[in-house]
Amino acid sequence: MVLISAARDYITRMLQDISGMKVLILDSQTVSIVSVVYSQSELLQKEVFLVELVDSTSKESMSHLKAVYFLRPTSENIQHLRRQIASPRFGEYHLFFSNIIKDNQINVLADSDEHEVVQQVQEFYADFSALDPYHFTLNYPSNYIYMLPAVVDHSSLQTFTDRVIDGISAVFLALKRRPVIRYQRTSDIAKRIAQGAVV
Repeated sequence: MVLISAARDYITRMLQDISGMKVLILDSQTVSIVSVVYSQSELLQKEVFLVELVDSTSKESMSHLKAVYFLRPTSENIQHLRRQIASPRFGEYHLFFSNIIKDNQINVLADSDEHEVVQQVQEFYADFSALDPYHFTLNYPSNYIYMLPAVVDHSSLQTFTDRVIDGISAVFLALKRRPVIRYQRTSDIAKRIAQGAVV
């Protein structure tokens, strides 16, 4: 299992297939995914001249640049993207998501693309930060708290389990492996994660 090379290959394919000057637009989680596997100088070699966060308030038109978005498919990111596509700043938009995007999210983006600037939409399963060839993190702060279900509310617990399921699923999709997950029978959280990640 070579997680760093799997994540790096996704980023390389994303940047290499689009020729010309580019701006790379990330969210708060994908910025750590990219920074682990690519240095700033390597990004420059791929003709990435600007890196921005998706929630940036910059409105400066840069129609000479091609926008390469690499985002988690969250509802918040979809809303940012919808607004930016509706009034485009860049000449082309290439959308890459770090995990599976829902059909209704694709429809929202398609409805927003009145100027027909979106060139492609792809799923690249790199929804994890590779620490070394065999270890990864989801960068979820204070995750140990969620192992104590009496401490957290139900909606926070659901958000946590959804994120863990997304991350584990992305790892196995990136490695092209179908997992068999063993879990402690007395842990409801472990059961939910194991059953959700196998699907």
